[in-house]
Amino acid sequence: MRLLKFLLPVLVLAMGAGGYHYFKKNRVEPEPIVSRVRPPVVAAKEVRKDSVAPQLTLFGQVEAPRNSILTAGIAADVLEVAALEGSAVSVGDVLVRLDDIDVALESLQRKAEISEIEAQLESDLKRYAADKASLANEKSLLALSRKAVERNRTLARSSAGTEATLDTALQQEEQQKLSITQRQLSIDDFASRQKLWQARLEKAEAVYQRTLRDQQRSTIKAPFGGRIVKVMVSAGDRTSAGTQLVQLYDDQQLEIRAQIPSRYLPALQQALDLSEVLSARMLSNNDSINLSLHRLSSSVAQGQGGVDAFFRAPGERFPALGKTVEVALTLPLLNNVITLSPDALYGADRVYRIKDDTLEAVMVKRLGQTFDQDGRQQLIVDGAVFADGDKVLSSRLPQAIEGLKVEIREPDGSGN
Repeated sequence: MRLLKFLLPVLVLAMGAGGYHYFKKNRVEPEPIVSRVRPPVVAAKEVRKDSVAPQLTLFGQVEAPRNSILTAGIAADVLEVAALEGSAVSVGDVLVRLDDIDVALESLQRKAEISEIEAQLESDLKRYAADKASLANEKSLLALSRKAVERNRTLARSSAGTEATLDTALQQEEQQKLSITQRQLSIDDFASRQKLWQARLEKAEAVYQRTLRDQQRSTIKAPFGGRIVKVMVSAGDRTSAGTQLVQLYDDQQLEIRAQIPSRYLPALQQALDLSEVLSARMLSNNDSINLSLHRLSSSVAQGQGGVDAFFRAPGERFPALGKTVEVALTLPLLNNVITLSPDALYGADRVYRIKDDTLEAVMVKRLGQTFDQDGRQQLIVDGAVFADGDKVLSSRLPQAIEGLKVEIREPDGSGN
């Protein structure tokens, strides 16, 4: 019994030690825990080289090439103002009437001056005819005077006449010579007098025609059809020559003036030189109007970074004069380019090509922008550094860096 008490603890210890060695020898080591980070899931676009026409967004202003301010041509009182601001007018419509009484009186005076000069011309013509007829008589009288002188000289020699009688005959002869000289001078001066009176007549007629024109200017008419912008006078006002009366513009020949950045000018000018039609679209208050580039300005204003372009749309109804509108201009076609979403561009000129699920930085040249069928903006870049089928990162990835592993998600049908 005493031996059993001694062996039992030893047996228990031996069984424990044996079990420990058995489990230690046959235990299964657990696999080590390895920390795994999943690559970011990104969107990619498979690029295809194509020919694309860039679109340039501009902001322009509605202008009218025919925008006139009509002024008064005479000093007069305003009798009537028929023009109303904002109203439509046709060519020849009366806009303002001025009092023409002063001009009418001056016209009568100038007409009387013409009649007076015409009478002077007629009188001088009659005088010329009388001078020519009188010259023959004057010469006959001179011949008689000479005979009287010779007769009195003969009588004076024979003491039958007196010296006084001879002197009287000589005096009459000299007076007759003087009369002939004056008559001949009057005849010779006829042509000069006619030129003088004719010049005065032409001058008087010119002044008369000017007064008639001034009289016509008392009625101010629309030089073309359009709309009234502003009326500067009202009935009862006193005007002088040059006073502004009415401003109007031709609403059938409106155009949009917008500034084109200098880098696009060579392509646009070349297209215009080749008579190519460059289309554009004007957006204003949810309305869209198709335009075409009509011409480019020939000068650059100080402080501007480009040249003004003018767009027209014959027959279209434009917004009000002076309104600012958005213009989307379609530029000439570019070949061998690709389009990417703005999210694909990092910095100013870097995108990432995905090759073997790894990002590869590629420097690109931006050539413009366009819009897809859903109206979303797309960047146009030079396709020289890409091959058809290349995949380009098209989603925004804050930690994008060369060599980063990524996982491309399945296309969602959005084209990105």
